[in-house]
Amino acid sequence: MQILNDEALTQMTVSQAGLDLCVTFSDRYMQDDVAVLISAEGMLIASLPAWQHHFIALLNIVAQTTLNGFVITQWCLANARSIRNLLHDTTAQDLQSTSRELIELDHTRAQQALEDLVQQALVLQASDIHLLFSPSHAALQFRVHGRLVGKVERNRESMAGAIAAALNTRSEDFHELFDEQRLSSASISMSLLHSECIQRIRLRVQKSPTRNGFAVTMRLQQEQSKILRLHELGLKTEVISKIKKILTEPSGLLIVAGPTGQGKTTTLAALNAEIPSTAKVISLEDPIEIIQPNIEQKPVIAEHHELNFANMVKVALREDPDVISISEIRDEATAKAAFTAALTGHLVTATVHAHDTFGVLSRLLDLGLTAESLAQFGVIRGILAQRLVSKMCLDCEGTDRGCPRCHGSGVVGRQLVCEFLLVNEKIRQALQSKQFECCRRELIEQGWLSLDEQLSRDFSCA
Repeated sequence: MQILNDEALTQMTVSQAGLDLCVTFSDRYMQDDVAVLISAEGMLIASLPAWQHHFIALLNIVAQTTLNGFVITQWCLANARSIRNLLHDTTAQDLQSTSRELIELDHTRAQQALEDLVQQALVLQASDIHLLFSPSHAALQFRVHGRLVGKVERNRESMAGAIAAALNTRSEDFHELFDEQRLSSASISMSLLHSECIQRIRLRVQKSPTRNGFAVTMRLQQEQSKILRLHELGLKTEVISKIKKILTEPSGLLIVAGPTGQGKTTTLAALNAEIPSTAKVISLEDPIEIIQPNIEQKPVIAEHHELNFANMVKVALREDPDVISISEIRDEATAKAAFTAALTGHLVTATVHAHDTFGVLSRLLDLGLTAESLAQFGVIRGILAQRLVSKMCLDCEGTDRGCPRCHGSGVVGRQLVCEFLLVNEKIRQALQSKQFECCRRELIEQGWLSLDEQLSRDFSCA
């Protein structure tokens, strides 16, 4: 039996002979990874579970197709998700031939199309799904370890129907009619079977119009149960020692910095895991991504008048915490609330969007905190700025196509690069005078490795 990979399958044309039988069969068993199609070349292509558990049903499809005058000449094996993708695109094209309006796919099938898309992203270990809709097709790409990979063309109506159905039936915060030319954002929650366990996934969906269509970006946020410890992140021993010492302090701010998608949430969870079980930790998160045992995780809704970060910090302060963890300081109210918590005898761990450690100090000033208040002893204890850099796949390095090991992406993971700033008297003086560049140059002259220097040289951690 011939085994077809995804690339070979995308080159196939689905035969109209037995199409309805194949769609009905695949929809009936979609939860069991069972799918089948008939190609125009006379191939019966089915997934492994279909061959293993539904062989008689496949023979019935062959028999009925033969009675209709189409002969099956070859049996093949392929991935169920890829088979369904091809079926969805073909049925969407059939509908388009009779209607030029946005198709109204059966909701079950449209939702399955989205689930297959997310499953593919999980297999690739992608952080984002990118769809660019033009008048003729939808261009699909995945962001894998920081790179956009796997650009393929999908049927426009199939993908638009999948997005519309998901927003209309699975989103709790999408309250409008699906309109390609409207700017909108929403979240979609789903549970999928992946790697033999149920994965809870949250998609943050952003849709915006383009010159001749629209674009959809979906960020995958997995609810994780495994917490990496500090030594598993790739931090150097001396950095870990400094961080652990700060975590024994009764108060102050310990901040993790970096752009979106650079592992700040993972590092924040690793910090919380170092807190002894005798201390009470309250973690405020939007959204909750990593399940952290033994601490109180509270969901935050940034734009909500009561459940926003600033107000939830005030609530947490009334609940006798030892440590407050804030998933992001993003506005003036939250910055001032975090400062108050640190000043009143609480250890605060938090993330901030900033380029590097000194950029965090500038960011806090921009958010309305004064240099004098931040320069007080014990307010800011330390800052960790980090990036995740791609690890090249050695099996296909130097080629353009990638390989099975890296799923065609050319990379096999990412590693941490960071700089750590221990806030001492010298840093506090620089903060008070706002002489950040002079202080940075002096530290570099003394052997401190900046984040930028490491990114341009090697990927060892400062």
